[in-house]
Amino acid sequence: MPTLPPQPPQNAAPPQYPAARSSGQWSVPWEGPTPPSEPEPRTKSKRGRRALIVVLAAFVLIAGLVVGQLARPVPEPTVELTLASSHAFPGQAPTLPWPSAGQSVVQVDGLGTMGSSGGAVPIPTASVAKVMTAYVYLLGHPLKPGEAGPVLTVSPQAAAQIPMRKQRGESLLGVTANQRLTQRKALEALLVISANDVAHELARWDAGSTPAFVAKMNATAKSLGMTGTRYTDPSGYDSQTVSTAADQVKLLQAAMNIAAFAEIVNTRAYVPDDGGPSREGGNFILGRNGVVGGKTGYTDAAGGNFVFAARKTVRGVNTLIVGAVMGQDSPTAAGAVNTAESLVVAAGSALVAKDLAPKGARVARVDDGLGTTTPLRAASPVTVIGWPGLTVRVGVTGDPPHQAPNGDRIATVKAGAAHVPLELARPLNDPSLLNRLTRLP
Repeated sequence: MPTLPPQPPQNAAPPQYPAARSSGQWSVPWEGPTPPSEPEPRTKSKRGRRALIVVLAAFVLIAGLVVGQLARPVPEPTVELTLASSHAFPGQAPTLPWPSAGQSVVQVDGLGTMGSSGGAVPIPTASVAKVMTAYVYLLGHPLKPGEAGPVLTVSPQAAAQIPMRKQRGESLLGVTANQRLTQRKALEALLVISANDVAHELARWDAGSTPAFVAKMNATAKSLGMTGTRYTDPSGYDSQTVSTAADQVKLLQAAMNIAAFAEIVNTRAYVPDDGGPSREGGNFILGRNGVVGGKTGYTDAAGGNFVFAARKTVRGVNTLIVGAVMGQDSPTAAGAVNTAESLVVAAGSALVAKDLAPKGARVARVDDGLGTTTPLRAASPVTVIGWPGLTVRVGVTGDPPHQAPNGDRIATVKAGAAHVPLELARPLNDPSLLNRLTRLP
């Protein structure tokens, strides 16, 4: 058998082939089998470049997300109440001593109407109309508390009308041509002694003529939601000037928010600047049972009318009781004033209180919009005032900043007539970096 050539061992190195064969004198290229080419190695540089590109792309993406999240404006913080949003007083609504004639309404500022009687058909107002006259004039000519205001000169026209007004039995200051009155004294004459002559002068001083001023009175009534009211003159002497008790309560509530008006209707007598005798006003219950203001009115067509305001403090909460009694069958306004006093006493006695939270209790919180809340504590007891059968809404108002120190007052709990400041129970800070980075769109 032929002998097989020896086989190289399995792990032997590959044979080495010369590039040429030579006899010593000549040389030709090797004609044997072509030496196998060695495989080209995979370079680490290619793999490294690809990995680097992936890393850089991921870094750019992450950096973009971070920058985008941090560049987005943070939400405005909001205030949330942690108390119950209402409180219902148990029991049945009180029955007040309503008059048998005319119409009447009693309302507590911040709480609503305690009751009413007699319907809501517009009836003559008599001199109660002067509340609107004063209100419109003060809106156009503001008067600071205690300030006398500008000096006004009475027109000859007003003086010339005095004999006619006396003959009709109107209530008057008795102005004279070129008489000088400060704004405050004019308003005192209007509201304390119910001077019709001054009412018409105020209309001319403000709008140039009575019709122009009456137009302003009606526009203001509309803006206050006085849907049953129509004015035809600034004094109320004209029986075509009509309103309802409910409308007059709306007006008096608005007027009592003007400090100068509240000061003047809380004045017992008109004392002229010229040293003349003082004249008592018609509100003879002023200062009794918390009564702090009012305006009387009487004509044969209207009967006795009276609008009134009284303050009552219950468990540290100050309330304002506002009411109107109109169309009373009496020879003067006194019948309406006496009826009003009975209503004031009964309404004040019907008010009760309930403590919802003590001073220092955490009753609300600030939410930064990104998951973090900061508690707010009551700066004084949260006490709600009402009467049996009434449900009072409880809410919170405030426009909190992004940052504030512990103890800053930045919100208010409103519980009917009660307004309680709220303090930060700890410092208020901007949203954390982590919350800003991890927030969802």
